[in-house]
Amino acid sequence: MLKIINAEQLKIPDSPQRWLEQLDTSTIIEFKGQNSSEWRVLSVLIHGNEPSGFFAVFEFLKNQLRPTVNLAIIISSVRAARHPPYFTHRFVPGEFDLNRRFGVSLTSEKVHDGVTELATEIIHYIQSKSPSLIVDLHNTSGNGPEFAVSVSDDLSIKQLASVFTKTMVITHLVVGSLMEQNFNCPIVTIECGGAQNSRSHKIAYQGLVDFAQMESMPVLDEPIFETYYHPFRIEARSGVSLDYGEYHNRDVDITLRQDIERFNFTEIEAGTELGWINRTLTDCIQAKSESGEDVVNSLFSVKDLKIIAKRPMKLFMATCRADIAVSDCLFYSVNL
Repeated sequence: MLKIINAEQLKIPDSPQRWLEQLDTSTIIEFKGQNSSEWRVLSVLIHGNEPSGFFAVFEFLKNQLRPTVNLAIIISSVRAARHPPYFTHRFVPGEFDLNRRFGVSLTSEKVHDGVTELATEIIHYIQSKSPSLIVDLHNTSGNGPEFAVSVSDDLSIKQLASVFTKTMVITHLVVGSLMEQNFNCPIVTIECGGAQNSRSHKIAYQGLVDFAQMESMPVLDEPIFETYYHPFRIEARSGVSLDYGEYHNRDVDITLRQDIERFNFTEIEAGTELGWINRTLTDCIQAKSESGEDVVNSLFSVKDLKIIAKRPMKLFMATCRADIAVSDCLFYSVNL
């Protein structure tokens, strides 16, 4: 399922879209570095609607840049990205979300599906390279600043993240992502910002160049590096309907504010109104802690059908795409 290509054999067309059309399956591009005794791995396009990493790889190839050490770039969800319209679908409709299938045992599944098989194949490939560093590039579902996510706050993780951003979230929520897997080296997810934002593409490209060409890990400037711990995953319950707007939509279960994305990594005070609800809070929303406990009633309250923050917090990954919010999560939050 994974096609492996030597970077020197590639002929790059004049646009990322045309290059995407040339790719017929999940693809790995291998670059020979000046020092061929070490491998680094970059993952892009795990979600088909998150193109910044893919655009960055296109520019890297177009500019004929060479990495310091061997570099493997994994382009995963080619089919999802090509599903019309291009770069719109997180995953192929009717299939699994790839970034929820890493670490899922094929033998535990009654039916072997291609997405889980791909996740397993990617893991085996990375393990075969014994890389020194791994970065997984994403876009946020909504607009917002860039940030890193990791399961560890070791110094090496922070140093790696600082190549792309100065903000990091440390999480022990288990969702089946690539970042959660143990490859015996630093691994970090980079959320480059919104998929439609040109700044996100620039962050991905400059970060890729620095990641590929740095001789050693950067010195971490601790005073300006922000770290947040113990996020909560805020989800709509199964079957709940959702809309976004400036006013309460009484035809759906939950209406979130039309400007919810402006709260991404912005401090909100207790009492901030986030939307409206037509049923009880626990009927519609759950807030998963790292221990698996539903703590929705400790984070939010309802007054006059308004959803209200009960404590100061920061949101991230808030989006106005109802399809993504309902199928994955409404947003994450961290207490302040």
